[in-house]
Amino acid sequence: MKNGIDRLLEEPVLQAPLRGKHLALLTNNQVRTADGRRGVDALREAGLALTMLFSPEHGLGASAEAGASVDDSRDPATGLPCISLYGSHKDIPDEAFDHFDLLLIDLPDVGVRYYTYPDTAFHALDSCAKANCPVILLDRANPLGRTVEGPLIEPQLCSIVGRYPVPVRHGLTLGEYARLAIDRFGLAPGVQLQVIAPELPQREDPMFPDFGLPWVPPSPNLRSFEALCAYPGTCLFEGTNLSVGRGTEMPFLLVGAPWAKPESVLELFDRTAYPGMAFKICQFMPKQDKYGQISCHGIQIDITDYRLCTKSFAAGFALLDAFRKASPNDFQFEHPEHFDRLLGTSKYRLTGSV
Repeated sequence: MKNGIDRLLEEPVLQAPLRGKHLALLTNNQVRTADGRRGVDALREAGLALTMLFSPEHGLGASAEAGASVDDSRDPATGLPCISLYGSHKDIPDEAFDHFDLLLIDLPDVGVRYYTYPDTAFHALDSCAKANCPVILLDRANPLGRTVEGPLIEPQLCSIVGRYPVPVRHGLTLGEYARLAIDRFGLAPGVQLQVIAPELPQREDPMFPDFGLPWVPPSPNLRSFEALCAYPGTCLFEGTNLSVGRGTEMPFLLVGAPWAKPESVLELFDRTAYPGMAFKICQFMPKQDKYGQISCHGIQIDITDYRLCTKSFAAGFALLDAFRKASPNDFQFEHPEHFDRLLGTSKYRLTGSV
């Protein structure tokens, strides 16, 4: 298994165009090489001249909470300036182009439309197209493989959690998604983009456990591959007054609320319809975030076979619908616009059906 950065580091022909150039890198500290080095450090150790960093949501340290604005900073290890593209800037500032000749992008995307890293990469590509600055995207394998699931977005609901109409679980790498956006949806006209594709294990539809690499959380609450398996469905709960387990050790694998009735939920929910997943009644108490320090009644999701877990969006949506029907007087769309953007339509919120 070799991601794009590993190929760049191992293949002199790929490094040759970068020699003698000033480089910027859009990344975070969770980007690692196959031997476990931080991407920033590995590129510098290879003698490549990094002059500037850019970071996505959660910041360079990948520790800021979801949705929190992140300030510009410096990388403590190298002293390099880091401009946040999830704060006062969404696009690369014009003046930043005075300090580099080429942008590298290496982001740990997860293959789910809601994730904001692709949108940040797309903003960077837009900026580079306007500045006539070439881009090399060091692509990474999709940890969820090629399974495609979930609805497209209605055009009026496109946002940072889904700029283009792709399924929730889209089966693409970040490089493939960028190429699709450029070729079909008009992203970054004229951009000079090279994608260094990953080399995948020789097996059908490899997923993260097949890569032979340790899990490095790409953001604070995707703490395990199992959480990522559930994420395409349980992220929908973020727009409601149900907790998704933020503030516990199992974010996205726990859903519930103090008022929830999990026994009734399971009566309305067909647990046998979602292979590779098991659902059981639980109690949990988030330390902070929604219902911090309050006991919640809910459902715990266990991933029993990740290869069979091909209906995680459908499972999460059906589970949410069961919570809604089991407690119609307590369930609320706490953030209705956000929920609609996640699902891609307002029809379910307004009518109860899709």
